[in-house]
Amino acid sequence: MKKFILLISFVAMFAKPAFASCNYSDMCAPKAYDLSSRGCQVTSNITGMTFLTEKIAQSIIKGELKKATKEKFKVEMKSYSANDLMHGRFKFLKLSGKNLEIDGAYLTSLEIKTLCGFNYVELDKNSIKFKENMAMEFDLEISDIDLKKTIQSSGYLTRLNKINLSGMGITFFKLNGADVQVKNNKLYFTIKVTSPMSTKPILIVVRSDLKVEEGRIVMTKLDFVNLFTVIDLSKVTYLLNALNPLTFSTDILNNKNSKMSIQDVNIIGDRIFIKGNVFIPKNVN
Repeated sequence: MKKFILLISFVAMFAKPAFASCNYSDMCAPKAYDLSSRGCQVTSNITGMTFLTEKIAQSIIKGELKKATKEKFKVEMKSYSANDLMHGRFKFLKLSGKNLEIDGAYLTSLEIKTLCGFNYVELDKNSIKFKENMAMEFDLEISDIDLKKTIQSSGYLTRLNKINLSGMGITFFKLNGADVQVKNNKLYFTIKVTSPMSTKPILIVVRSDLKVEEGRIVMTKLDFVNLFTVIDLSKVTYLLNALNPLTFSTDILNNKNSKMSIQDVNIIGDRIFIKGNVFIPKNVN
């Protein structure tokens, strides 16, 4: 059971982006099956075995998540009976944590919970197989401070500093620094540009809203805060979305065997709220 719980926890947290807005709950199993008899379920509940097994499962998940992430999570799990949970059949799983740092991404809060009323994983000595599709939803809250920490620690600046515009062997400009700020319901993006034509770095400050497009977070309604309005906004939009710092924050939900789709994003004051879904297809090992 320990291996099963670990897999559920971590696959939910590392899903491959699927660039489409999907409601994966439509892909849940149509009905539960292979469950213990109604009498066994009642007995398990009356004797407290279901409750005890759920508590043991929750404790195992908390401990393993702590080992892997160094962070504290709250865990809630509901099953049909002790026997069903031991065999990978359960009703509900929710993981939540506050003030987290996972793989260089800083989050004010993260909550992940299953959407299907019936979840089924087949246990084996050497492998674990999802016998049914599993759909989960997540909620992320990212503050201004979180986002600043993320771009400093996630390798974001290293990637940005490799970008330059050149032609005929001449470098026209090079990006060598960036800052981000969330305030007044907007995202402010500052890029530091160096050029052979200028002795001082040029700061370009862009203000934007955020929206969901094909399951991804993109910047929209861009306008310049400072005076450099001669730059083609369409090209800046493409560049900024290619370097979108929120991609680094949601990359903790990335895995080759699963899919992730952003459903909604909102900026309120100095915080960003993101909702999305994770889909784990059946027969994945």
